[in-house]
Amino acid sequence: MHLIIGGAFSGKRAFVKRKWQDASWISAYEGQHLLQWKEENASKAPLVFEGFEQWIMEDNRDASKLREDYRLYLKAVLELKKEVILIMLETGKGIVPISEEERRMRDLLGWIQQDAAALCNDVYHVWHGMARKIK
Repeated sequence: MHLIIGGAFSGKRAFVKRKWQDASWISAYEGQHLLQWKEENASKAPLVFEGFEQWIMEDNRDASKLREDYRLYLKAVLELKKEVILIMLETGKGIVPISEEERRMRDLLGWIQQDAAALCNDVYHVWHGMARKIK
C-alpha cells in the first residue's frame, strides 16, 4: 500500500497517474463512496482512493469511532491482492480553521493519515508537482 500526501493542487493526482497508469479510481470528488472497493474488486489493476477529507466531512459519527472504522477499512484494503494507492490532502500546515466542523475534519484526517502512513510500505510527499519518498 502506498500513501501519497500533499497540499491542494500540489500534483498528487498527476504523480499517481504517471506512476500507476492502469489504476482504477475511487474518488469522493466524483461522488463515489469509500466502500465501493468491495463492489469493484474483480480487477487486478492497482486501486486508487482519493477524497478522504470529503468522506470524513460527510460522516458525523464520534471522532474516536470514525478513526477506528478508518483503521479497519485500511487494514481490509491492505489485504487485497493488488496495489493500493491512497491520495490524502495535507491540511496540517496551514491556518487552523475557524469552524468546529472543519477543525474536526482536519484533526481526524491527520490521525487517519498517521494510521495510513504506519500501514503503508511507501509514503510520498508531493509539493509543486515533485514527489519525494519519505518512507
